[in-house]
Amino acid sequence: MVRSRFCFRLLCLGGAAFCLGALPVQAQQQAASPAVQTRVAPDIRAAAQVLAQLHKTTRIREGEGPRVLTVFFDPNCPYCRQLYSALRPYVGKDGLQVDWVPVAILAPSSAAKAAAILQAKDRLQAFRATEEHGLDPNRPAPALPGAGQITAATGRILAANVGVLKQAGVYESVPLAVYRDRNGLAQLAMGAPRDQAALRAWLQSIGP
Repeated sequence: MVRSRFCFRLLCLGGAAFCLGALPVQAQQQAASPAVQTRVAPDIRAAAQVLAQLHKTTRIREGEGPRVLTVFFDPNCPYCRQLYSALRPYVGKDGLQVDWVPVAILAPSSAAKAAAILQAKDRLQAFRATEEHGLDPNRPAPALPGAGQITAATGRILAANVGVLKQAGVYESVPLAVYRDRNGLAQLAMGAPRDQAALRAWLQSIGP
């Protein structure tokens, strides 16, 4: 069963998996065991692989700028909504662009909810309504397509989006973010930062 991870896990070239903000960088390096580094290795390759295949995905853009963060999300994912909410003050600021990629992996209803976003006249508005509805049930969510109303084109989009993750072997958890750091290195992160300090440190590491 696919699970979302609350603990933010940053996977970087030459680094170890950790909860962002849990340890200073030096302590993180000292705490990293060979076993942990071995487990990270496939994710290092996956980060670059996902970035190289982003042209195959359909993204919903927020903000405009050279610092691009791409987030794969499932409409049923509570931690995706948590990340969405946390990013509100930062999207479009200091050159931060966030591209959201819908996938349907968590539950049978995920496909209909993702399709409601993709088949809307305004995908960005529908995406925001979906995420904000989860945070505040009093806010309306997009109407879901009925049986047989998920178009073939939408099905192909969803298949292509998750296909990029499957090919890289990292489709088991959302939210999943990919980006390049300030040194131009491919990075991959899963989950949502646990506090504002961790979030700010993470966002500052995203480069153009």
